[in-house]
Amino acid sequence: YVTAASAADIPAVQKEISTLLPGATVTTASSLASQVTGSLSSTAKLANELGKWLSVLVLIAAFAVAGLLTMAAVSRRAREFGTLKALGWRSRRIVAQVLGESVAMSIIGGLVGVGLGLAGAALITRIAPKLSANVPTAGGGPRLSANGPGGPQSFSPNATHTVLVPMHASVTAEVLVLAVVLAVAGGLLAGALGSWRIGRLRPAAALARVE
Repeated sequence: YVTAASAADIPAVQKEISTLLPGATVTTASSLASQVTGSLSSTAKLANELGKWLSVLVLIAAFAVAGLLTMAAVSRRAREFGTLKALGWRSRRIVAQVLGESVAMSIIGGLVGVGLGLAGAALITRIAPKLSANVPTAGGGPRLSANGPGGPQSFSPNATHTVLVPMHASVTAEVLVLAVVLAVAGGLLAGALGSWRIGRLRPAAALARVE
């Protein structure tokens, strides 16, 4: 470890060391910081991309499950809807009822999901372990002074302090609004599928079904 008297002298000191020790790899604080920053940026980018595609897959699966469950519920209520049609209800009125029920359930599910998400984020923040890092204090760290190659050398002991880095799950207002919007969109999609199925239902065929 070599300490320069001033930050402005670091390039000159680095060049001099490279000249004296051609086979040595000279690493300064700035180059080390750029390497660490580059590695952290690559890791963060990979994690963000992976999380984004996993979220898309989970969202598609949730929409598919909601649509299938709605269509199954409509099939179970075929006699009910057939009776309503036989009593004079128009198809658009039944479709509006199915859509309204689906959207109402999606809003309730979105609000419950937001509550569970906030509770989970608070729990993660509370129980997550804290990372610790040893940071050299000002003027600390080993120092080397030499009067040329092979000259007398002297070291000073390390002087560091520990910094705790807490981990927490952040939840923003934009994420909460997006969650509710996606829940409503899923409800509309599921309701549209159920409405399409009920729109093709004939009263006679519905009443003829055996529960």
